[in-house]
Amino acid sequence: MKRYILAASVGLLAASGAGSDARADFTICNKTYGTVSVAIGYRDGDQWVSEGWWNLSYEDCAQVIQGDLRQTYYYVRGESDDGETYWTDDYTFCYVDEVFTIRGDENCSGRGYKSGGFMEIDTGNKLDYTLDLTH
Repeated sequence: MKRYILAASVGLLAASGAGSDARADFTICNKTYGTVSVAIGYRDGDQWVSEGWWNLSYEDCAQVIQGDLRQTYYYVRGESDDGETYWTDDYTFCYVDEVFTIRGDENCSGRGYKSGGFMEIDTGNKLDYTLDLTH
């Protein structure tokens, strides 16, 4: 794969026991039987941002947004290790094949980036959200 890991894959962290602080995050888990590379798009103030890639083996999870979620909608792009892109839609963001953080979602090719579809995820205004990727 041409992807590089952006952050260490982590398991779901559950806050338990008295006195522990609960964490709120956007977590993506791979429930497919192959490796998946994921990227995320979101609104940050008045600007769109896209970030990637997290490489997730089967049953690995990654916190792609840390802390309380500030948006209702986030956008995810997922590509499997067999080269197929299963998790996309009509929401276009800029991306590249290496680790990236890109501000802005317009004129991707003019700025040296690819553009492609991301699928919309409605978090229902929750402070934390877990997305399980399946085929």
